[in-house]
Amino acid sequence: MRPKAALVGQFPPPVHGLSKALFKIADAKELQADYEMETINLTDNKRIVSTIRKLVTSNCDFFYFTIAHSKGGNARDLLLLAIMLGKRRPVIIHYHGGYFKQLLSKMNPLQRKLNEQLLPKAACVVVLSESLKALFQPVVPDEKLVICENFVEKEALLTEEELETKIQRMDGKHVLFLSNFIASKGYLDVLKAASLSKGHPEMTFHFAGAFFDPKEEKRFKAMVDEHGLTNVVFHGVVGGEAKKELLRTCNVFILPTYYPNEGQPISVIEAMANGLTVVTTKHAGIPDIVKEENGYFVPKQAPHAIARQLQDISVRGLQKTARVNRTYALRSFKETDYTERIDKIFQRAVPAETPPEAAESSAKEKLG
Repeated sequence: MRPKAALVGQFPPPVHGLSKALFKIADAKELQADYEMETINLTDNKRIVSTIRKLVTSNCDFFYFTIAHSKGGNARDLLLLAIMLGKRRPVIIHYHGGYFKQLLSKMNPLQRKLNEQLLPKAACVVVLSESLKALFQPVVPDEKLVICENFVEKEALLTEEELETKIQRMDGKHVLFLSNFIASKGYLDVLKAASLSKGHPEMTFHFAGAFFDPKEEKRFKAMVDEHGLTNVVFHGVVGGEAKKELLRTCNVFILPTYYPNEGQPISVIEAMANGLTVVTTKHAGIPDIVKEENGYFVPKQAPHAIARQLQDISVRGLQKTARVNRTYALRSFKETDYTERIDKIFQRAVPAETPPEAAESSAKEKLG
């Protein structure tokens, strides 16, 4: 009989790094073959009573729980975690961010103490990269801290032939910002860098993603018009073939993030896997996957530094890095790599079955 896992967290919609990763686990045929899985969606906080009922009545063998980034979300998670632990089932906690230590420091003494009491009782706590283990130290014992890097979706990957064609035909610098339009993701810094690069006709800036505030979108478009930024193209929300076409067209990926909740952006991994050179910041878990040989680091909130760095990169350098990044990403961040990592983590929560011969021997000893 397959062990039963209860997947507890935010499922899409909306689509973001966390919901995408959680959906991928629930949808993975490799995991479905070995585990029976039920999903408990936390996206709508108004359904908290229904969520509690599902946890209480669940007959799962273990829980897989993706936790929140905010104080309010953490308060909810503490309640849910207490219920899961009360059922005496192993709980795997997966944190997809880089903010927990700061969050803990801002909590009131009671909330902080509850975290310090409950988190160590989990079977393990999963983080996105080596440096992010520090988020939970010393609250969670080191032996319970596990790394599980993110992944690139198969649907987002160029074929080897498409990549080689892209490398051979590279001309100019096509810079891509592909993320939600949150100020601390650095999109305004990139827009200012585009303005500073108007004298470089070989450079084009592509922006794609969702605005959560219509006023911010209006402001962005007004800045493009006011400054005559003909080198800027706004694509809005993209997915499927439209997203793949952007990854095929562009050769530089820019994410000058200082987003407090940043963990290990899936967008960075997708960019590397499709042969883009990454220009980013030394923030959260990014330096664990971006190195000097496959990308460039710029200071936070520094449009002039971004513009200079982009202007200094040569097309020949972009061609070389394209192959380096492709090889690196496909060696470590394929979907199958991710599901294998998750499977190993699940196994930590599944009690090993006693071999029949061992059980028989034990029974004879008791009788004797």
